[in-house]
Amino acid sequence: MATHEFTEDDAPTRAPLTTRTTWLIGIGLAALTGVTAWLGWGTVDQPVRWQEVGFAIVSPTEASVTYDVFLYGDAGATCRVQALNVRFAEVGVTTARVDPANGMQQRITTTMVTTEEATTAVVDSCETE
Repeated sequence: MATHEFTEDDAPTRAPLTTRTTWLIGIGLAALTGVTAWLGWGTVDQPVRWQEVGFAIVSPTEASVTYDVFLYGDAGATCRVQALNVRFAEVGVTTARVDPANGMQQRITTTMVTTEEATTAVVDSCETE
């Protein structure tokens, strides 16, 4: 049985990237970096932000949602909360005012009346006044 010694010539080779391919990869990475930066600056520029903590279905005609509100300015905010049924239809809605005098970060629980039993309650939006 003959033995064959492995040499560099036996190794599979990969064709080098063309100049055009290298340029296209560079342009793609630059575009991706630009889009990421644009989205990041859009998020940082928000005057108010919220984070849902939880919800409770108090009864067939009442639901509540607990959420944290973060204010990034001197203005207050108004948050719109809604209760949704099993088909994601809105069955209750109310607004809550966030007073900046109570702090730049607040935990709020808002209760609302529903027209039928809700399965979830969420914060739809918060906007500065």
